[in-house]
Amino acid sequence: MTKRALSMMLPAVLSLGIVLSGCGSDSSGSPDNAAAPSAAGDKVAGEITVWGHPYVGDDKKEQLKAFWNDTIAAFKQKYPDVKVNYEEIPWKNREQKILTALAAGSGPDVFYQLPDQIPQFAGNNALEPLDAYNKDIKTDDFSKGALAGATYQGKLYALPILQEVQTLIYNPDVVKAIGEDPAKLPTTWDEFDRWAEKAKAKGYYARNFEGGAGCCNATLYPLLWQSGGNVTDDGGSIILNNDKGVQALEYVKKMYDNGWIPKDSISNDNQFPEFLSGKMLAVWGQGSTLTTLKAQKKPYVIGPPLKKEKQASFGTVGMFVVSKTSKNKAAAVEFAKFLTNTDTAKAFNKWTGYLPVRKSAGDIYNDDQDMKEFMKYADLTILGISHPAARGFMPKIQAEIGAMLEGKKTPKQAADAAAEALKLD
Repeated sequence: MTKRALSMMLPAVLSLGIVLSGCGSDSSGSPDNAAAPSAAGDKVAGEITVWGHPYVGDDKKEQLKAFWNDTIAAFKQKYPDVKVNYEEIPWKNREQKILTALAAGSGPDVFYQLPDQIPQFAGNNALEPLDAYNKDIKTDDFSKGALAGATYQGKLYALPILQEVQTLIYNPDVVKAIGEDPAKLPTTWDEFDRWAEKAKAKGYYARNFEGGAGCCNATLYPLLWQSGGNVTDDGGSIILNNDKGVQALEYVKKMYDNGWIPKDSISNDNQFPEFLSGKMLAVWGQGSTLTTLKAQKKPYVIGPPLKKEKQASFGTVGMFVVSKTSKNKAAAVEFAKFLTNTDTAKAFNKWTGYLPVRKSAGDIYNDDQDMKEFMKYADLTILGISHPAARGFMPKIQAEIGAMLEGKKTPKQAADAAAEALKLD
């Protein structure tokens, strides 16, 4: 949803008269065990609604359901007068669903956000600032990157629960089939290109790229950052169509024209089956990708983020926020705290395959070499585009990638058209 659409919807939310004034805070105690109310004089009681997403594949759906049941039951023991209703909503169109529900006065009290959504929602007064409630939150236990993603214009708006690092994951059998060594994976675009040519010659795809059907954090943006480019500069001006941006789009077009990525990259939003079936050299993935590969007993080796001008990748921080329209902020804040405390976060991250954002939870992967490998690349990750209209940018860029892959526009024309469209947000 674009910034303009969001700014039009939020006044509708506010006009309902359901926005409560912010609560002060006088709570104390440890971040994980304190049972004090969120704000002075507030009794933590009543009913709240929490919205989450399918954080795992279908193979772990029942485990996810059990996690929420157990977490809500444990919270109930601590706060017996609070009823928590949990609902899972799809990833697709979640901003629209959340905002529509808020406008109708039936939205969630607590919901999930990513760093590139915080400026959009907080900038339009849809989120409750948490600074007044954070006397019993040890913010220094969070990684600096996670805390930065949860903060907007100096205010804390979210409590992080997970971190994700994405990079290329290779099939070692295919690596050997093209005459290369799984212990010496590519580190640059040029090195990967040489492998891609060999893979194509042997009848394999080099990698997945669903950029024409789904954009952009896991598709175009890593290439854009690796080329030294970005969507916006530090001042918020659109720079997608500068030389670095055009170079990234040219690389996507080269991969497509050379047959390194599938022809259905224009329309298919899931090319993972090609990797699972042994037809692809590498797949873009994260910890949860390994969960599936392990479950299906597929071989893999984790590769480093590539470099053209800069070594970089996409990584994100998953966080829970409290709606400005919540009728029960005290209970909502306490649930967000409970959900993101050390013990709950450990349990969530361990079986979902995400990385912890709390230092106190950092020991869960001491014996897991794969997750240690992902953690090595955490400092190379970029959390997305920090701009109030960042989410609105994506479908416009996606449309131009599709036009470029179809041959209707050159990379330069696609970059220029996308940049012009983004300036309207």
